[in-house]
Amino acid sequence: MPREQKKRGRRLHQKPYEKSLPEPELDSNPEEKQYYQDEEVQHAVGQQAFYGLLDSTQIDYFKEAEGIIASNTFTSDEEREQFYEALWSEVNDIELKVSTDPTGSKIFERLLLAAPKDKLLDIYKAYSTRFSELSTQRFSSHCLETLLNCSRAFIASEVEQTPGLLEVATIDTENAPVTSAVSDFFAEIRNDIPKIALHPYGSHVFRSFLILCTGKELVVTSGSSILSGKKSLGGQKKVDDPATRHYRRSDCPAVFKQFIEDVLHAMVSGITLEGGRKMALDPVSSPVLQLLIELEDDLLRCNILSIIFPTNEGEPDFMSVSFLENLLSNPVGSHFLEKMLYSCPLSFVEYLYISFFTPRLHIICKAKGFSFAVKALMQRLNTKSAAKFSARLLDEVTDLSLQNIVLLNNIIVAISQHGSLETDVAEKVTGLCSGADNILLALLDIGSFENVSARQRSGANDSLKQRSILVENLLKTIPQLSDAIVESFIAFPLETKLQFTENTIFSHVVEAILSKSDLAIPTRRKLLNDFMGHFGSLACSVGASRAVDACNITSTGLNHYRERIAQELLANRESVMRSLYGKKVWKNWNMDLYVRSSAQWKGKPLRG
Repeated sequence: MPREQKKRGRRLHQKPYEKSLPEPELDSNPEEKQYYQDEEVQHAVGQQAFYGLLDSTQIDYFKEAEGIIASNTFTSDEEREQFYEALWSEVNDIELKVSTDPTGSKIFERLLLAAPKDKLLDIYKAYSTRFSELSTQRFSSHCLETLLNCSRAFIASEVEQTPGLLEVATIDTENAPVTSAVSDFFAEIRNDIPKIALHPYGSHVFRSFLILCTGKELVVTSGSSILSGKKSLGGQKKVDDPATRHYRRSDCPAVFKQFIEDVLHAMVSGITLEGGRKMALDPVSSPVLQLLIELEDDLLRCNILSIIFPTNEGEPDFMSVSFLENLLSNPVGSHFLEKMLYSCPLSFVEYLYISFFTPRLHIICKAKGFSFAVKALMQRLNTKSAAKFSARLLDEVTDLSLQNIVLLNNIIVAISQHGSLETDVAEKVTGLCSGADNILLALLDIGSFENVSARQRSGANDSLKQRSILVENLLKTIPQLSDAIVESFIAFPLETKLQFTENTIFSHVVEAILSKSDLAIPTRRKLLNDFMGHFGSLACSVGASRAVDACNITSTGLNHYRERIAQELLANRESVMRSLYGKKVWKNWNMDLYVRSSAQWKGKPLRG
């Protein structure tokens, strides 16, 4: 039975059976209620953007083009350029229609990621006078966000060629056309900033614009982004885009600093105590508020913090304590509190540490979001305070439940930064595992070897993932326990070791063990001997392939073992090269060089 085509967008919409239900009266403000309704109604910024529909021929063409780009089967750069040029000619004069179409917007994002300067300027002209409504449209918001991100490299080049842009807040249309285009974008949305910033789609465009104006590094990965939704990244991660400088930190024109001032004035003037605290808990406005606090910190201001937390000395009032506890128990609020602790002045961090976290530790440490706040708090506190707080946290760890596992991970991260309490953590973990025959199985909460399954998927059990992270942290940070964990793994039966290595969660533990550079030579030989005869199949496994790569480090100085692994990979060349993960192992082990000249291969370090 064919499946319904997945819709593209940044938020979940009402299911058909839910649309007939009456809207619950949770807010007395009718404008705010209408603001978060489904996209069929009018948006807060103007009418729903609609510029026509693509016909079936155009949709089929764009779908085919998207498949060609994703497969990346171009034989030369000239062929790729010709293909993109044909795509640009196809979207010419219908940019608005393509941007607001679910299929067209995907291919348009790919075009923008590889667009030259003149093409970007043409898109800015096509979008002119419509930036506000495009920012709040379901599909065009993705395109506008990508357009802003791709402008970073060209603005950096203009600043480098015209240094005066850094000193004088003027717009040079001739020497800095992209900077001028971004200035026109801001001039058009200036009056709609508060509405766009709090819109489910517009907030992503708004944050992209702020990061562009500050020149901050924008990290975009295939799994997540502080700006993009997964669907947007799906269109970006497969594009062969060598211009990664688009997202690196860069200098920005002086006129952008004035834009930041105008934005902060427009946003801060509308924030109240109650409204600011609601924004902190809202999934749309909370990331915006986090970024605004970060920008204020860069300018040595704390206006927003002073509104949300009017008291910064003495005992916090009941409402502030209740709000902080609400942040810790809320998935959105906990991330807001983490980001706030990173960005706020150190004096305010110390105030919260003394007046809130320390006296209420026994209560708040059980909150779901406490680990996020602790992680930020540990990094901001000085060594003495962090050690004292870590010692109190260790006292709260009475078993190896998931909540305590997360606490231990945060304590170990703090230890790696401040260098203390290693012995205390080792004694605590040893005490918690005192009744177990195998410390590794006890830490992972596995009753026996028979319970280890190679088919356990990485997303199946969050508890196993957190426990795996704990073991990795112990291996890297607590030398008193790392040797015991390695010996526990060596004591596994061979079949269990192989299952452990192929498991998509536990393979990270095996990788951490094999990557230890301080392992004794007899221990390294034991580990490598166990895997001999199985490297061909392990290299093709999604989990075990990382362990095969880690054997680069394990076999350092053991040239005989290193060459035996290469011979085994070569003997299984056909199956290894048919596997996506096997190809990566083949590349990391420099097997092409080994095939051509084993002598040169022996003298060249592996990629790791």
